[in-house]
This record gives sequence, structure tokens and C-alpha cells, in this order.
Amino acid sequence: MFIIGGGTRVSNLLCVHMVSIASLGSIELAAMLRYGGFLCFILINLILVRAECPPEREQDLHDEAKLHSDLLCAYNSDYRPVKNHKSAVNVKVRFALKYISFDSLEETITLHSWVALNWKDEYLNWTPSDYGNIQEVQIESHEIWSPSMALFNADASTYQSDSFYTTCLVNSEGTVTCVPHIAHTGICRTTLRSWPYDVQNCTLYFGSWMHTGEQVNFTFYNTNPVVLDDFQNGPGWKLLNVAHDRLPGAYNCCPNSTYPMLKYTFTLQREAAGPAAIIVVPSIVIVLLTLTSLLMDIKDNTRLMLICFSLFGHFIFITEIGYIVPKLSSDTPIILLFIRDSMVVTLAGILVTLMLMSLRKRTLPPPSWIVSLNRLVSSGPGRYVVFTEFDPNVSVEDKALTDDSVSGSNNDKSNAAVDWIQFANLLNTFVFIVSFVVYFILITTYIPTDSLLQNS
Repeated sequence: MFIIGGGTRVSNLLCVHMVSIASLGSIELAAMLRYGGFLCFILINLILVRAECPPEREQDLHDEAKLHSDLLCAYNSDYRPVKNHKSAVNVKVRFALKYISFDSLEETITLHSWVALNWKDEYLNWTPSDYGNIQEVQIESHEIWSPSMALFNADASTYQSDSFYTTCLVNSEGTVTCVPHIAHTGICRTTLRSWPYDVQNCTLYFGSWMHTGEQVNFTFYNTNPVVLDDFQNGPGWKLLNVAHDRLPGAYNCCPNSTYPMLKYTFTLQREAAGPAAIIVVPSIVIVLLTLTSLLMDIKDNTRLMLICFSLFGHFIFITEIGYIVPKLSSDTPIILLFIRDSMVVTLAGILVTLMLMSLRKRTLPPPSWIVSLNRLVSSGPGRYVVFTEFDPNVSVEDKALTDDSVSGSNNDKSNAAVDWIQFANLLNTFVFIVSFVVYFILITTYIPTDSLLQNS
């Protein structure tokens, strides 16, 4: 047959060339006739040589080859393998997870796994005794009907085919099992409020894109629908749990049809050791720096320089972490809110320091309510709370006289200076207590913690 078919194709090819030759001139026609016969002779000999096969090279079909030929001789892979079109093909699915990568910036999750698919093909059964007691045979997936399982919330930027190509195992009862290696990339909205100790819940939905549940019914394996024996965590993320559920897919628009889906929810936690060392620990350090500056004496510029340095550190810190913290989430990481509020507290500390330095240098008599407040605090238990000048060997009055020696040493100015210094110390103590309480609230509210450590 091959020789006859090859000769027919050669004759057709020659006819085409003869038509083209007829359109040439006499010189060209003579040249073509001179070499045309020789070329045709060589071409026909090559075809005949290739078509001939030595008898000793011919092979007899053994039982497995005969079974494979008999199963596929009249098989049509374009239709569902059921003899009754009203019957559904039940496809059981099992995911053997190998690797998961999560991109919080692009909000995508990529799942690498071996997907086991099992169904019954009514046209692929045989009697084992007719084929040397063969119970199973391997058939390529593109030669038989195979279910198309699509990812409904797939990432549209990457092409993902719902078909697969692998070698499938078929037993004598017509049960087909295919285990292709597939990578699925889906969309996963991130929640970064607790960054860098955030936990992400990513859900992927699988099902048939065109068939209804009455045609192709996807279900789970009865045992171990998700296998994690050889799973490896991706960079920066740890898999905590995998939950699975089957959604019936009944909708009001289609009362007579269902569109079932297989729902997989992956719970991932960020490996926060690195980000915590870069973000959380420096946040605590700048808080201690601000509180330490508020404890210092206000009579010199050391306190002002230290708290200004703390504010500068806030700006540098928030600029640096801007390159690390994800910024495209639906909610803001609370660590950024902490740094923002801490910056406001530090700025308020600078303004209060400037005001206290101004009050301490005043020599005019203070209002009566300031004097009364100083006497009330100094005569009650509050005197153990109020910060004084950090020099126990020198009294406040002596300091006031020393500071006012240039402007005068009369008794009224000395008493006025003492009252202003006491009032400044009182305000300084009040500001420190308020700042401490505010930072305590900010730390307990905005500094994220590892939920796994708390649960353990």
C-alpha cells in the first residue's frame, strides 16, 4: 500500500511539473528534459527502497501489543466514555503536593503537585484470559478520553491548559488512573495587617469548564485526598494546613444542572525571623530612645539633641522599611501605623522640650495657680513621682540662684525661678508618664506577634 500510495504521489508531482515545464521556453525546456528523467528515476528508487522492509525485521504482535491495538482500533477520544449519554463520568481527584510558592506582591500562589485522576472508561475493558492474563496496560493520555480539570480563579497572565499529557494506567475493568505533574497558579488576596507575622489563606477552585455535574462529576478520593508526604515549603512561607471541600454548584439560573467545584484552602504563614529582626526590633529601640530622652535633664541641649536624633531615626527607618513592607494589600500593616504614631509622639516630645527649656529660664512671677500646684504636689505623695534635677547635692533653690546670678540675685526673682523650675519638672514628669502610657498602648496594639508562639 505504501508503494502504491507513494507512486501515486510521485505521478501527481510529475504532472504538476509537466504543466510548469510547458510554460517555459525552448532552451529551458530542453535543459529540463535532459535532467528530468534522471531525477525522476532517482526519486522513484528512493521511495521503493524506503518502502521495502526485510522479512526478518517484521515482528509478531505479542499479547500486550495486540491488547493495545484492539482497545484503540475503534476508540474515539472526543466523547465521554459512557454507553448511555445520560450517565456521568465520576472522576476522583487526589493532590500530592510537592511545592508551593507564594508571591505577596503579585498576590498569586503557585501549586506544584502530582494530580491523581481516576475514572471508569466503559470502552477500555477486556477479558484478561484472552490476552495472556494481562490485568493492566499503559496507554498515553492523548490516545484516550481524559477529563479537563480547570482552575477557575487562575492567574490570567500565565497560560494554563486544562489538558494534560502523561502515561495512564488502565485495568481490565476499564478503570483509568492518570497522575500528571501540573503547576497551577491562582489569585490569592493578601491580608498584611499582622505583617511580618501574617497568615495567608489562599483558596483554589477546580472543576470542569464546559461539562455539567451530570456529565463529568469531580469528587475526592475516599482516603487521603491531599498527600503531604514529600512536600517542601517554599521560600519565606510555611504551610500550616490544607482544607478541602466539595461545592455542589447548584445555581438558581440552572435548576436542572449542577456545576460542582473542588475547593482547596491553603493556610500559609510567613517565615518572620528575618523581617522581625529588621523591622520589629528597631521599632522597640527607637521607642526606648525617645523615652530615654524624656527622662534627661532639660537644663542643657543634650536632651534636645537626643530626641531630635530619635525623630531623624524615625524618618530614616520608615524610608528603609518602605522597600521591604508590601504596599499593595487591601489593609495597611499595623507596624507602619506604630511607626507613624511613634513619630508623632517624638515630635510632640521635641515641642514639649523646647517649651520646658523656655519655662525654666523665666524669672517673672508665675501665676498663682502654678504656685499652688507646685505646693500641692511638693507637700503630698506626688513629690516621690515628680522628676527633679539629677544632682542630689544641690537644691533647686541653689540652682535657681546660680542660673540667675547674671540677671540679678534678689529674692523675688529667685523665688519666681524656683517656681518655674518646679513647674517645668512637674510638666516633664507628666509628659513622660503620658508618653509611656501611649507607647504601652501602641506596642500592645500595633506591634505584631507570632500567633503560633502564643498558641503554643
